Amino acid sequence: MTESDSARPLLQASLSLAASLLEAVDAESSLRAFMRVCSETLGAEGCVFLPFDEFSAALPPLTFGRVPAFDADALSRPAWRQACKVCETRRSGGDCPLLERSPEPGFVRCLPLRSRGREAGLFSFVFSAEPNLDAPVERFLADAAILTALALEAERSQPPHSIPDTGRFQPGALPQAETRVILQERARLAREIHDGLAQTLAFLKIEIGRAENFLAEGDSGQAARILKNSSRTLGDAYLDARQAIENLRRAPDDRLEGWLAQAAENFAALSGLTVETHLQLSHDFPAHVQVQLIRIVQEALTNVRKHARARCVRIAAWEEDGEARIEVQDDGCGFRPADPLAAARFGLRGMRERAESVGAEFQVVARPNGGTVIRLSIPLKATVEP
Repeated sequence: MTESDSARPLLQASLSLAASLLEAVDAESSLRAFMRVCSETLGAEGCVFLPFDEFSAALPPLTFGRVPAFDADALSRPAWRQACKVCETRRSGGDCPLLERSPEPGFVRCLPLRSRGREAGLFSFVFSAEPNLDAPVERFLADAAILTALALEAERSQPPHSIPDTGRFQPGALPQAETRVILQERARLAREIHDGLAQTLAFLKIEIGRAENFLAEGDSGQAARILKNSSRTLGDAYLDARQAIENLRRAPDDRLEGWLAQAAENFAALSGLTVETHLQLSHDFPAHVQVQLIRIVQEALTNVRKHARARCVRIAAWEEDGEARIEVQDDGCGFRPADPLAAARFGLRGMRERAESVGAEFQVVARPNGGTVIRLSIPLKATVEP
């Protein structure tokens, strides 16, 4: 079998999975798409998905294809969950709950589903004979798991299509108008995550089609280059979604200084960059003001990760002359703020409009090879209405 012949099924499987994830309507349908495509690609008898406690959707264990009879209650017990977390391949009669009741020898290949840096569940592929999974198949499985995790995270971050206005608020709750602004902002960000994932999958669908054409023509070198670029695109999309979802997790009505500290910690873990913080901010703003300040900082950090080629980032916040001041500074490659293409690429106009909407001053200080500083200043008595 030629390299072209062996690679074609994996390309077709990737395309099939991407199309199925685009059509999925909920977490279960996304998981079942992964189980079906991967089981067929690996030649597995079937697959079981075991959600761990970290998985946010309330799901029982899911099955696809032919799997040995198993005790769903046993799979839900902490001891079995812990055993599954460390499982890779086990024979019937061992500690694997999927195979202990199987009348014939069997094999299991376990693949974790990672979400937000943790294992959220485990896919267990069941084989009647010991599988021989080579390096290209292992890479396919890893990429397919990342793609499915992206789809699940985007689906979980989607808010309801409409925001009900019941007028029922607990004592001490935010004013109705501010609450609506916050929910609408979260809805907008969730749509961005979902739309960004859809665009990435559509692009990968086109690229995989191109790679298939090159393989059919016998040009495996060009196909390999396309797949390498597609893998890089998938990795970038995964980081984008991870950062956007982390941005949504913390409520924008939390204390501003605490949020900035958490944002710095999350960004350091996600990007691998050194992040320094100097936070001396005791003042808090109305929630509709804080949400805009927070999003500007988030966009600045996204730019650092994607474009700056920086090694270190500094986030500072303090009070001076009746104003709150916030800075995000990096030691990266910088750019020319007057360049309209750079301004559009880095979303400077959007950040400026956000700042102006709450009465804040927005400033960019940057030069080629000299790093970038994003500065915000806002009166401590900001009272802009939502």
